[in-house]
Parts: sequence; structure tokens; C-alpha cells
Amino acid sequence: MTDLTLQDRQWEIVGSLLGLAERPASDLDAMRLVRNRFSPDVIARLGRAGIDFGILHRVIPRRTLEHRRQRQEPLTQEESERAYRVASILALAETVMGDRQKALSWLTSPKRSLGNEAPIDLLDTEPGARAVEELLYSIDEGYFA
Repeated sequence: MTDLTLQDRQWEIVGSLLGLAERPASDLDAMRLVRNRFSPDVIARLGRAGIDFGILHRVIPRRTLEHRRQRQEPLTQEESERAYRVASILALAETVMGDRQKALSWLTSPKRSLGNEAPIDLLDTEPGARAVEELLYSIDEGYFA
């Protein structure tokens, strides 16, 4: 088995979650993917991965998503960035926790260190996502939350 780094495993899962032909290999790759804008299909893929549609409709409102699908338009860059953020945090949680179900359980349970909020509820902002990411890195390093 290849000895992948935490970030390599995370990017591998992100690629799978978003249905990408190639997984990002760096933050610059991820930025380019977001700038190129995702298909609305990524929202359904994230839903099938276990992310609640209530959360996903914070990424893109339901009516806007329907509009984009009907017109065969990609998500905006901002919507693509939010979808990438959700996929990235889910992938990191899955990598740290060991499997998708444990990751989803962890993401949806309130954490004292996050002001008694569930990590998934913080992903609507970049600072909230960074707080969740930092907590996951701490857990991976052996600190418990």
C-alpha cells in the first residue's frame, strides 16, 4: 500500500466526491478547479455521499440549483468554492476518522471546542471551515475533541 500523506488522501477523496477526472495535487490545482466552475451535478454527488441537502442548500439554494440544471449552467465560482469546501472537509474528516460514516457522525455532532456547534454547520464560511480543519488536524495528531 502506498504511504500517502494526510493531504494526499484528502485530495484523493475530494476527487472522488466531486467526480473529478483527476484529483487535485495541490492547493493551486484546487483553485483552478474552482475557478473553472463545477457542474451542478456535484451537489447531488455530495448528497449521495451523505451530506444533508439542508446543508447543501447553503452552498446553493434549491431554486438556484434547479435553474442552473434547467439551463445547463455551471455553478458560479463562489458556489463552486463552497461545494469544494464541503467536499474538502468531508474528505479530511473521512481521512482522520477512518471511514465515511464515522466522519459524517463526527461532522453532525456538536463540539464543545467549536462553541457547541456541529462542525458541518460552520462550513458556510471560510473561517468556520478553517476552525473545523484545525480541529481535525489536532485530532489526527492525537488530541481529542
